[in-house]
Amino acid sequence: MANQISNISPKILVIITLISIVFNNNFRPIDAEETGKALIESTCKKTQYPEECISALESNPGSFTANLTGLTRIAVEKSASKLVETLHIVETLVLNATDYLTWGFLVNCRDTYNISVPQIRRGLQAFDQLKFDKSYKSVEAVNNAVIGCDRQGWTLPILTQVNRALFRLTKDTMMILHLLF
Repeated sequence: MANQISNISPKILVIITLISIVFNNNFRPIDAEETGKALIESTCKKTQYPEECISALESNPGSFTANLTGLTRIAVEKSASKLVETLHIVETLVLNATDYLTWGFLVNCRDTYNISVPQIRRGLQAFDQLKFDKSYKSVEAVNNAVIGCDRQGWTLPILTQVNRALFRLTKDTMMILHLLF
């Protein structure tokens, strides 16, 4: 056996090595060992809202030492936090609504977001169990809740602003989660 290995031409070994290096460097979507700002940027470039993605991930110090899986977990956590933040704003709007129609619209949004909170928490648990598809579905449910709230056609500037931020974050998180499939 040793004689067969030693009979391989050094030129063939060099060619095989070069092909391996080229393949590994050019065809992997994200370097498995990449971390820090480079990973954040290369990951967020694959999202729909890269600047907002970078900003969200860089706001968590753990992003700078995380691998792709850890960075994705942080994105899901950020989505969960943004959902809770949005829910609190909507609850405040409900309490301060001055007419019945606005109140009804806001209650509908609030209830939809309330339902989404346990869903995304289950999605975080699924993520920790490496069930990335279930985690994806939980973030998608939040994204759909935002779409449902917006489709009611009510225009309140503060609600539009927080819904846009939640929509974009969850959309990017879904794209990042998809990198793990």
